[in-house]
Amino acid sequence: MRQIAVTIAPLSSSPTIFFPTFFTNPRRTSPFCFKFRVRAMASHIVGYPRIGPKRELKFALESFWDGKTSAEELQKVGADLRLSIWKKIVDAGTKYIPSNTFSYYDHILDTTAMLGAVPSRYSWSGGEIGFDVYFSMARVTTIVPELGPDTEFSYASHKAVQEFKEAKSMGVDTVPVLVGPVSYLLLSKPAKGVKKEVVAELKAAGASWIQFDEPTLVMDLDSQKLHAFTYAYSELESSLSGLNILIETYFRRPPF
Repeated sequence: MRQIAVTIAPLSSSPTIFFPTFFTNPRRTSPFCFKFRVRAMASHIVGYPRIGPKRELKFALESFWDGKTSAEELQKVGADLRLSIWKKIVDAGTKYIPSNTFSYYDHILDTTAMLGAVPSRYSWSGGEIGFDVYFSMARVTTIVPELGPDTEFSYASHKAVQEFKEAKSMGVDTVPVLVGPVSYLLLSKPAKGVKKEVVAELKAAGASWIQFDEPTLVMDLDSQKLHAFTYAYSELESSLSGLNILIETYFRRPPF
């Protein structure tokens, strides 16, 4: 009798291990039968499509932009989509469920709003950034943040924390997802301090995991850019104490 271990890891770095056992069964036509012992997998998904199965978000946005529906109605569509997404992921048996992957437009724009990096031409006077400023930037601003030497940063959008709390109120413990400081840094200039505030508020709300998306880490980075990675996470180190951190990148191993 032989045992062969096969590793299958479709969603997570914690794979399921299958141990098929091969043995002869003289009462069957086939000389082999199979028995499987399965060890449970702690699965993780890094994100989920946010537009909706019938493009509900697209139509809700167009209706809002045309003035046919209110901000409250748009927010209701967003809340319903998030609930539906979390329910599907929970029902699939996934352990680590992401939050803050929903966006009304773009996750880089969401990060710019969180940092309060609003260009002066939008006449934003401070406070929580609402749909008026957000969509004004969405229609004009590219995904590269428009930052200059006089840009001041402030914690101006609490979306990540609000969505974490929203899921928690439904009994779903999520992994908040943030654009990593290095990837944002390489698009613009560093936003010192604000990421620490977000992390601190997520910790206070009960988050045990935080995911940072760092897609630029699969690029051919020079030593200066690699140093930026070390510097950025060294700055965050104290605020990350007590948290489990997942740094997510894509397609290949990072260059270190």
